[in-house]
Order: sequence, then structure tokens, then C-alpha cells
Amino acid sequence: MRSVGLIAVPVLAVLGLLAGFALSLSAASRAFEHGLIAQRQAALVEAIAADADRLDQASLQRRLAAYRALVVEERPFLSAADAAAQGAEQRRAAALSALAGVAADRPRMAALVAAIAAEEAHEVAATRAGLARLRRNMVVLGALLAAAALGAVAAGALQMLRANRDLAGQVAERTAALEAVDASRRLFFAKASHELRTPVTAIRTIAEVAQEGADQAQALADIVAQAGFLEHRIADLMALAAAGEGQPALVLAPGDLAGVIAGAAAQAGPYARSLGVEIVVTAPAAPLIARIDGDRLAQALLAVIDNGLKFSDPGARLELALEAASGQAVLAVADSGPGVLPPELPRIFDAYYQAGAGRARGGSGLGLALARWVVERHGGTILAENRVGGGCRIVIGLPLVAEGEGQ
Repeated sequence: MRSVGLIAVPVLAVLGLLAGFALSLSAASRAFEHGLIAQRQAALVEAIAADADRLDQASLQRRLAAYRALVVEERPFLSAADAAAQGAEQRRAAALSALAGVAADRPRMAALVAAIAAEEAHEVAATRAGLARLRRNMVVLGALLAAAALGAVAAGALQMLRANRDLAGQVAERTAALEAVDASRRLFFAKASHELRTPVTAIRTIAEVAQEGADQAQALADIVAQAGFLEHRIADLMALAAAGEGQPALVLAPGDLAGVIAGAAAQAGPYARSLGVEIVVTAPAAPLIARIDGDRLAQALLAVIDNGLKFSDPGARLELALEAASGQAVLAVADSGPGVLPPELPRIFDAYYQAGAGRARGGSGLGLALARWVVERHGGTILAENRVGGGCRIVIGLPLVAEGEGQ
């Protein structure tokens, strides 16, 4: 609306000034024609006054007839106020014609001609003054019209510059968005390829060792663990892709958090044993009920557990502790790895982001992003903190169901 007004105001001003200029031109044209008639009337009366004594009757009547014709010709140019004055002028013209037919009345005729001449001179002067006034008005209107036209041109140019600037900004934003999407796509494929290559390579290596006569039962257990890890990563990728498209919708229902945590720990057990890491779960005896989507929450916990296993050395422990505090269930997953630099702690839940230690140990940077997405859809919170003495702890808070609500 502001841009439309910016152009509309000077355009309307130009149109108004054009209308005024046109009316002034019409008035000036009429005034000029009236002035010419008045000038001819004055000249003819002056000629009659100068030659009244010498002209014969026929010549004098011809000039008087010409004067009466000019009086009639002047009528369309007169205003209503001037029409009454012209009636007196016509009567004087008739009286002048009557006096011209009598030689003895020539002195009276000369006096009347002098009066008419003075009146015509006054009319000529008034007409010239009107023309001068119209000329000044037209000069002013012309200047205003030129200024309004320049204003309209300037407003149009300014609007065009704004439109071009806005268009350039939109193009730049969309180009940046497309470049970001393309960069994200390339990063996704690179990370996914690396993430999936690791367990596939491990499975192949274990199978080749088993072929050489190693403990096949242990080899098969390791293969199962690596396959489970691979399955987790594929599930993470699919879940994050679905989340980016607004899907899937979580189905929340009252459920025991201890059971979900125990299931996730059991599912990660084979992989943890293949790494030589022990998973230790601590939970209260009484159930902690929250509104959850059990499958999605278990998937998020597996992502957090996998992250902790990645930073755990053989012989280490990964601790899962569940407790209730201030109407919330608090789950902490603590590893004994190198920890995270403080400036990097808030960013480890961003998709594809990896802290320095994470880049050194591999991974896609997708698991914790998935965990945050799932926890936030449950109305919970998730944060990372360094442990005193070393290691990192991921803390998840979920609102508990009020007593009686879970029945």
C-alpha cells in the first residue's frame, strides 16, 4: 500500500494540474479572441471619431454597421454580468447611427463617439489585464506541472529501485536457501556413507576372521551387534528425514519409563559387548509413568547410548540412571570419555555437528539431533554437561503423569 501511494499522489497531482492547465488554455483562448474584437471595436470607433466631419453619409453608415456587427460578435465572449453592459453598448450604437443621418447632430455624434471610444479603450485595457493574469497563472501551472511530472518520475524510479532491491534480496535469499539445501544434501550423503560404511566394514572383517577358524560363536555375536548398530543408524536417518517433512506424528500414551530404558539398554547390549563396554542401568523400584511414544523414545535413547559407546574405551562403563525430581523423570546417560569443550556443548544436538572428539571417533552427527527432536515432541528437555573427573553426561527430562491420570 505504501508503494502504491508513493506513485498515486504525484500522478493524481499531475492529472489535476493538467486539467487546470487545459482550463486555463481555454480561458486564455477565449480572452484573446475577446481582446481582438475589443481592439477592433476601439480602432473602428477611433476612426469614426477622427473622420466623422469628413465622411459622407454612406461611408459613415458602413463603418457604423461594421461596429454594430462587432458588438454582436462580442456577445458569446461576455459573462452574465457583462451582458447588461453590452445592452447599453448596443443602444449607444443605435443612437450613433441615428445621429449620423442628421448633419446638424454631428456635434452630438462626436461627443457620443468620444464616450464610446473611452469605453472601448477601458474594455481593451481590462481584456489585456485579464490576459496578463491568465499568462501568469499558466506560467505557475506549467511550473507546478513540471514539478509534479518530475515527482512522478522520481517516485516511479524510487519504486522501481525498491522493487529491484526487494527482488534481488528474494533471489539472494532463495539462492542461499538452495545452496544450504544442496550443502546439507551433500553433507548428508557423505555422513551417511561414512556412518554406514563403518559397521559394514566391521561385519566383513569379523566374517573373514571367522572363515579362518576363529571362535565362530563369538564372531556371529559380533556380527549381530554390528548389524544392530547398522539398523539403528538406518532408523535414525529415516526418522530424521521423516521429521524434516513434518512426519511422523508421535502417538503418546501413558507408559513406564523404566521399561523403555531397560529395552533400549538390552537392544544396545550386543554392540556394547563387542566394544568391551558395560552398560549399567539404575532405576527406582516404583514405576515412573509418562505420556510417551515407546518406539520413538526407545529410538532416541538408543541414539544417546550409541553416542556414549562411541566415546567409551574397552573396559569402561556406560551409566544409565533414572530418577524422579520435581514432577519430572530425569534420565542421565554418562560416559567416561574425553568430554566436550564447553563452547561446543550447546551445539552437539544440531544435525551433522560433531565436536572435535566426535570427528576423531567417527559418526554422522545425526543421533543426538534425532534424540532432541523426539524428546522435544514429548514436551521434555535434553542437555549435555561435562562430568567432574572426565566424561560427558546427556540429561533428559520428561514430565510425569499426575497420579490417577495413567489409569
